[in-house]
Amino acid sequence: MELLRALLSRTLGLGGDRAEPVLDELSLAGVGRFIKSDRCKNIVCMVGAGISTSAGIPDFRSPGTGLYSNLQSYNLPYPEAIFEIGFFKKHPEPFFALARELYPGQFKPTVCHYFMRLLQDKGLLLRCYTQNIDTLERVAGLDPELLVEAHGTFFTSHCLRASCRQSYSLAWMRERIFSSLVPKCEKCQGLVKPDIVFFGENLPSRFFALLESDFGKVDLLLIMGTSLQVQPFASLISRVPTNTPRLLINKEKTGQSDPLMSLMGFGGMDFDSDKAYRDVAWLGDCDSGCLALAELLGWKEELEELVRREHAAIDAKAGDRDGGAPQKPRGDEDKDGGSPKKSLGDEGKAESEPKKGPGGKAKAEKDPKKPQGGDKDKAEDDPEKSRGGQ
Repeated sequence: MELLRALLSRTLGLGGDRAEPVLDELSLAGVGRFIKSDRCKNIVCMVGAGISTSAGIPDFRSPGTGLYSNLQSYNLPYPEAIFEIGFFKKHPEPFFALARELYPGQFKPTVCHYFMRLLQDKGLLLRCYTQNIDTLERVAGLDPELLVEAHGTFFTSHCLRASCRQSYSLAWMRERIFSSLVPKCEKCQGLVKPDIVFFGENLPSRFFALLESDFGKVDLLLIMGTSLQVQPFASLISRVPTNTPRLLINKEKTGQSDPLMSLMGFGGMDFDSDKAYRDVAWLGDCDSGCLALAELLGWKEELEELVRREHAAIDAKAGDRDGGAPQKPRGDEDKDGGSPKKSLGDEGKAESEPKKGPGGKAKAEKDPKKPQGGDKDKAEDDPEKSRGGQ
């Protein structure tokens, strides 16, 4: 009965209140005006590999340039095997060889990362849910309490033996990876793996713990650089209230239901039908989309200045290190990063101090100790496992 009631409510307007449009126009400008209004106080970002490609990190599946197109040298039975937990336990060498190329600290955050930083500084960011494992959200200065690394992170590592589970830092793991060693636990000699989610592993408990509270009070869902094909991450778009606007910034439209499912009122984005009332798609690269939105908000100069200042600071630290440890992620006290090789976004920008926006968001709820769900289907668009994915 509940399913039928929801279906009638969403498709025919029966058994419940019809959602009233919130945006005055289904366009980027309409979203900009909504953000500037006093009705938009809580923004949730959902991001994937596409926000990191301008940093020099490839996505997962783009023909010719995607990660899967360039794994022939690792002699894998099939490309996805490099991220499967069963294969990794028997043959960890290909993953760690790949990790040397993708290792956090070798890249700088993009314009898109710093746009989310501005949302945080202005007290508008409720949470950022990321599929990426590159830690660039941390490097950009996002408060770890406002960050959900849905597919895990390189930031910490653990021994895989259930009887041990010894924790290791980014610095410890980096030293072994760049020494071409398969990392072994100092306590039990078990295999040590970065805390990224492989195919066949559950998502972090934090992902499931915050969903209900976050998506129940979100005023705007901002989706950037993801193909919305990996579950359960992709299903987040349908968890927001029915009148909550959803903005997609991506190279192509994603997350749309097939015609039959749309007719039945299930999930999916609707950008083009005569029933569309809250979904907006801005097509192009994520940095350009964020700059366009920042201009509409009157934040463009502030954003460009923030990128210049932060990139200059990262470059200065890299020079001082004499080519040493990886870049230390901001907003977290653990241990390190690596000297960045490439700039993501605005490259030759000079140093200057960004303006501070109004206060930050309230701290998030504490992580529960027990996971509330899992995902066996880690998909190709997962940048955390690759370095991005559109």
